Amino acid sequence: MYALARRLYQLLRPEDAFFSRRHRSQVQVYRLLSLLGPVLLLVHGAAHRAAAPSQYDPLWFRLVLAGGLLLLCSASLVSASVRRRYVEASWGVLYLVMAWTVTLAALNQFSGEYSLSVLFVYALFGGIVILGADSMAPVLSFLATGFVLLGVGVWAAPARETSPLVLGSGMADVALFEAVAHWWGVSMRNSLKTQRDELRRSRDQQRQMIEQLPMEMAVFDTEARFQYVNERAVGDPAVREQLIGLTNEGYCRRHDLDVALGRRRDESIREVVETKSINRLRETIETDEGPRHYLRIHVPITDPDGTVRKVVGGGLDITERKERERDLRARREKIEALYGATKQLLRAGSQEEVSDRIHGVLKEVFDYPFAHTGFLEDGLIVPERTEAASGLSLPMPEARPPQKNMVAGQALRSGEAVVSESIQSLANSIDYGDLRSAASVPIGGHGAIVVGKADETTYRQFNLHLLELLGGYAALVLDRLRREAALRDAKEAAEEASRLKSTMLANMSHEIRTPLTSIIGFSETIEEEADLLEARPADANPSTLSRFAHLIGKNGRRLLGTLDGVLNLSRLEAGQMDLSAERTPLDELATGLVDELHPQAEEAGVHCEVETTPHPVVARADRGGMQIALRNLISNAIKYTEEGGRVRVRSYRAEDAAVVEVEDTGIGMDADTVEHVFEPFRQASEGLNREYEGTGLGLAVTKQVIEKMNGDIEVDTEEDAGTCVRLRLPRAASEADAGSSPGDEP
Repeated sequence: MYALARRLYQLLRPEDAFFSRRHRSQVQVYRLLSLLGPVLLLVHGAAHRAAAPSQYDPLWFRLVLAGGLLLLCSASLVSASVRRRYVEASWGVLYLVMAWTVTLAALNQFSGEYSLSVLFVYALFGGIVILGADSMAPVLSFLATGFVLLGVGVWAAPARETSPLVLGSGMADVALFEAVAHWWGVSMRNSLKTQRDELRRSRDQQRQMIEQLPMEMAVFDTEARFQYVNERAVGDPAVREQLIGLTNEGYCRRHDLDVALGRRRDESIREVVETKSINRLRETIETDEGPRHYLRIHVPITDPDGTVRKVVGGGLDITERKERERDLRARREKIEALYGATKQLLRAGSQEEVSDRIHGVLKEVFDYPFAHTGFLEDGLIVPERTEAASGLSLPMPEARPPQKNMVAGQALRSGEAVVSESIQSLANSIDYGDLRSAASVPIGGHGAIVVGKADETTYRQFNLHLLELLGGYAALVLDRLRREAALRDAKEAAEEASRLKSTMLANMSHEIRTPLTSIIGFSETIEEEADLLEARPADANPSTLSRFAHLIGKNGRRLLGTLDGVLNLSRLEAGQMDLSAERTPLDELATGLVDELHPQAEEAGVHCEVETTPHPVVARADRGGMQIALRNLISNAIKYTEEGGRVRVRSYRAEDAAVVEVEDTGIGMDADTVEHVFEPFRQASEGLNREYEGTGLGLAVTKQVIEKMNGDIEVDTEEDAGTCVRLRLPRAASEADAGSSPGDEP
């Protein structure tokens, strides 16, 4: 019986797409009431007739009303328009029945049975209206109509057996109860609807966010069974549907996948449930394209009491990231290895030793199975050294002119790297053995480095850049060796000049090539990291970009300082630096330069300060020249002062001189060093393994600038106790004192 009633209830539910779920339920209920209404009308009439046969209650009208209800229900089954307005049409029938009930009560003098009938219908129909009402208005309208009908019925009744006051108070109680009940119901429904809408909106937003995440996402219950899987994890909707209710192990068994892999994931999920903590699982899956690496993260979702209800799992394919990390690590290692190897290369004492060092770098840093070096002698590229991996054949190269159809000749002619992905394309008669592809970089104008492989392939641009740097370093060394060879036969003065030039070459190669090597390496690393940031922002590392950009800037400033020193010395020695006599406030100038060099001092951990007198110290000197001199002195003092030390700059008047001193608590100098300290390219430490950076030009430039402004320079120093450099310049006591050139002073 229950099943039959349930089936009937389901059949009464409309399936129109334009209906909301609530509207479907309303029509379903009203259809059921339309079927029950005729039964109640007839049963109610029969009860009245049995209780009071003499009362006026025509059966035909009850049959008309019952037929109307059945007709309305039948019409809703065939007409969509009727279904749309079924609730309102049912209300119209209720109004009609209510009016008929009051009319019967009036005609029967509001006898007890018919008065109770009015109250019964008023209460029942009010409740029926409530079922379909979304607001208070329809309910209040029906209740108010009942009072109006009652008033008309009482006025029109020929006589009354029941007091209108009693009947009206009963209806008022019913109206009050139903109005309050419906108001409360509407409020609760609206509140629930608002909450439901918010929950639905939040759920939709969360699901949309999950679907848009660039990773696989799934939700599991506490038994490690799937409850939700996003499209990125499983693209096929049918397979996603099949996953629900399965564990990872069950899914793997069903689809003939690695069961052990699924079991590990399930164990990780259950561990999260037990420990209530995040779990990470790294996986490597073998595919037709090779191994793929994944990172699985399982996160517990807990109730306020700490009970784990669900586990959210995320899977991220980190194969590309690992490959990029491996590539970046390999590049960094190559740069570091090349940087270290070039220190050894710079110490080479012969062409043969240069070739040996080159091959040592090629073996340590690169993995080419073929390597060859040749040097240009009498118009021919003469082989110096040739190496091939074990098991590979490579005939001994012969001395040949730098032809266009040779990679070595092309590189030597063009001055840049040349690649031949297929040796056959060179179209020459040279026997290359097992060599199938080759690349060559020039060693300046001295020769070329050739590397090759046993297959036709491409060569990574990054490796070619490093090879070009290696060739550039080798060219520097060979240049140095040739100059040294030419200078060995010179006289004692020429030998000293050769030493100075060798020192200059070593310093300049270190001060220029070292920053350039770092700038090129770090810029390419930044380029790779920038590409990663654009393609996959979640895998990117912004701190790496900032660090490498800082290093590039630092090396660039170092390079600029080197070039400025060389340029200033060149201009001074050529007489191209114009120095005029003008009023130059030394205290103001010193303060500005200390502020300018404050970051350098702060980085070195040195405290730098300025001491001035109450009266301005104004010199008769060129402002630009004084800036060069003081900047060199202050920068030197900071460089040679250890962390925690102090640099003090003071200016004062001394008779007719304006004096500025730069005093530090640094390493100081011994007497032998002081004698040569103003010579170009002289430093406290020299050579490739020197402790301090710089070209050794600063003090030489400073001395020449000061002397051209009719000043002098003094050095007070003691090893391990610090240094004080004192500049004396003509003092400008008034505007008239600055009228002539420094060279005019006696």
